[in-house]
Amino acid sequence: MVLESIRYGWNKARLWVWAFLPAVLLQWVLDGAVTWRVDAGGSRSLQLWWHNVGPQTVGIVVMATVLGFVGYIASLWVQMGVIHGSVKAARGEGVTAGDFFLSWERVGQFIVGTLLYGLIIGVGMVLLVVPGIIWGLRYCLYGHYIVTKGMGPVEALQMSAATTNGHKGELLNLCLASMGVIILGVLCLGVGLVWAIPTVDIAWSTVFLELSGQQTVPVLERT
Repeated sequence: MVLESIRYGWNKARLWVWAFLPAVLLQWVLDGAVTWRVDAGGSRSLQLWWHNVGPQTVGIVVMATVLGFVGYIASLWVQMGVIHGSVKAARGEGVTAGDFFLSWERVGQFIVGTLLYGLIIGVGMVLLVVPGIIWGLRYCLYGHYIVTKGMGPVEALQMSAATTNGHKGELLNLCLASMGVIILGVLCLGVGLVWAIPTVDIAWSTVFLELSGQQTVPVLERT
């Protein structure tokens, strides 16, 4: 399943890379929007993209917190669009850049689901790491259920647990394979990420469709 999904993801990524590109670029912009820079003297200053806003003060910290929160919400909204677009690609449907920019209707559910997922992994990591990895794999498909099925966060986590039952070894291998694809993208002067990221996203959506019984990799490969 792992190699088939990666191979299928690569084939579809080559076909729809330009549809993915606006969302991928926007995600990079949002991820790098707010950073702190430490100078040689040890003082910290807020960096908003390429602009140095100023040294750390109460006002700057408040600004960074607000901007970071807004950027986080926008980033999750983009992630929802990426899931939607990659699922369409995994189904063998046509994809456009507009498929990656959804309404804000389910953003609240996605935020709660992401926070709960992070909390579950955090608790698991405290419990000697291994439970965190297992729970991370168990609930990793929550976002797909929220986006494609309109489920609430708790129901989506429960459905992810049911869907991934008995498949955690395969999902762990998919995680490792995905990391390998991303590393290869980075090694290609970073430009390879334009293809690597859609490949991984489509591969995960392919696995979601297969494990949830909606479609199988062999059927997708024949489309």
